[in-house]
Amino acid sequence: MSILATIKDHSGRIYRAIQALLLISIGAALLGTVEMSENLPSNSAYAVSILATGLALLALMYMRSSVVHSLRSAAAAEAEKHHFLTRDAMTGAMTRRYFLEALGNSLGTMRDRRDAALLLIDLDHFKQLNDTFGHQFGDRTLAHLVKTTERIFAGGMVGRLGGDEFGVIIPHGDLTAINKDIRQLLDAMRAGKSHEGKTIPLSISIGVALAPAHASNTTELMLVADLALYESKAAGRGRVTVFDEEMLSDKRYRRLVERELRAAVYLGELELHYQPIVNPDRSTYAFEGLIRWRHPIRGLISPAEFIPIAERSTLIDMVGEWVFKRACADIGHFSGRRISINVSGEQLKRDEIVTMCDRVLKETGRSAAQFIIEITETVATAATPEILRRLEALRGLGFHIALDDFGTGHCGFNYLKTLPIDSIKIDRSYIRSLAHDQVAQIFVSALAQIARIQDVTIVAEGVETQEEFTLAKAAGCNRFQGYFFGRPAPRDKVGSLRAIDDAEPMALSA
Repeated sequence: MSILATIKDHSGRIYRAIQALLLISIGAALLGTVEMSENLPSNSAYAVSILATGLALLALMYMRSSVVHSLRSAAAAEAEKHHFLTRDAMTGAMTRRYFLEALGNSLGTMRDRRDAALLLIDLDHFKQLNDTFGHQFGDRTLAHLVKTTERIFAGGMVGRLGGDEFGVIIPHGDLTAINKDIRQLLDAMRAGKSHEGKTIPLSISIGVALAPAHASNTTELMLVADLALYESKAAGRGRVTVFDEEMLSDKRYRRLVERELRAAVYLGELELHYQPIVNPDRSTYAFEGLIRWRHPIRGLISPAEFIPIAERSTLIDMVGEWVFKRACADIGHFSGRRISINVSGEQLKRDEIVTMCDRVLKETGRSAAQFIIEITETVATAATPEILRRLEALRGLGFHIALDDFGTGHCGFNYLKTLPIDSIKIDRSYIRSLAHDQVAQIFVSALAQIARIQDVTIVAEGVETQEEFTLAKAAGCNRFQGYFFGRPAPRDKVGSLRAIDDAEPMALSA
C-alpha cells in the first residue's frame, strides 16, 4: 500500500475536518480584522479563530500519529508477504524463484563477473524415509538439512528447488574451502537425526559448479551443477562431485543415442532375442525376450548401454511398447510357451504402461496370460502405492509378475508378503556360489521354503554348469535359466524345443 493510499484509506475524514477548521479559523481572523478596522469589538472573532486553529493543530497531530501507525502496519504486512513469497514455509529455505534471482545477482553482469559457487543437494532415499518413519519425520529431516547447511555455509544462501532438492549459493570460488565445508556437511548428515529414541543416519548427494569457471549464467550453471549431482547419485550417492568438461561430452553422447534410438524404433534396427527358461526336466517352459540394437555402423549394442539413456526420457515408453508388440508377434512361434519381458521402473511411474499393454493385447488378439512381466528388485524396493497399483492392474489383466535379480539389493523377505508377484528370479551370484558358500545355500533354501508357502515359483538365473543346475534343484528352485540351457538368440535361431511330457505349461506359474 502506498503512502497516499494509506492517507486516503485511514485519514480522509480527519483531513477534511482539518480543512474545515482551517477555513473557519481564516474566516474568523478576517472577520476580526474587519471589525478592528471599523473600531468594533473583535474579541469573539479572534477567540473563534484561535479555537479553530488549535483544533486543527490537534487534528493534524492525530492525523500524523494515525498515518505513522498505518504506514508501520502496511510495512509489517508487506514484510510478511515478502517473507511468504521468498521463504519456504516448512524448511525456511528460499523459494525456488527467489533463489534463482539471488543466483543471477551473485553472478554479476557481463562486464563485472563475480566468483561464486553453486551446490545442488539431494537427500538420498527420501521416499523410503517417509515410508518407514512417517512424513512428519521427513519434513523435520528437510528442515534439519537446511538448518545444518545454513550453519556450515554461514555466508551462503540456501534455497529449496524441489521436494528434497536444495541449492546453496556460495559467494566465492575457493574450492578447497568449499570441499572442507562439504565434508563437514556430509559428516553432519551421516551423524543422523533422532527419532523416537533412535538415531536415523542420513545421506546426501552433492553436485558442485563454479562461476565463471564452469558457466557464467544462471541456466548454464544450474545445468552443469545438475550433471555433477547426477554423477554423485550414479556413483552410489552419499558423496560430492565437482563438474568437469567430460560430463558435457557425456550429455552430448546421451542426446546422440536418444536421437538414434528413436530412429532405430522406426527403422527396424531393434531385435528381440530369446533365452529359454526350463523346468527341472530341462523341458522349455518359457522364453525371456531380451532387447538388442543392431546399429548399422556400430553393430550389436547391448541394452546396458542404451536402456539407461532411454530411461531418462519418455523414450523408454516407446521402446517398451516396441518390445511388447514384438513379443506379441513372436508368441505364435513358441506354441504353448510364455514370453517374459522386462519392464522399466520408469515405465511403471506412469499409467500409460497399463493402457498400452491393454491396447496392444486387443490390437494383436493375444492373451495377457501368455506373458510374464519382469521387474527388478530395485524397482520393488522403491515401489510407491501408485506403482503397486499399476502392478496389480497388470496382474488383473492376466499378466504374471516376476521379481528379477532378487538378492542384489535391500529387498528382504518381508517384501514378498506385500508385492504382487508370481515368481522370483534369484540373482546369478547366489547360484554361482552354491558349491562353496554356505550363506548362499541357506539363502536359496530359505527363499525356496517361503516361496512354497506363498505359492510363488523360484527361478535360478545364470546356471552355467551341470553342478549349478543340480545344486539349484536340490536347494528347491522350480525353474532355471542360463547359458547351460541356451544363450539368447533371434527367434528363428532358437534351438528346437523338447516336448513337455506331463505338464500343462499355461497352467503353471512363472
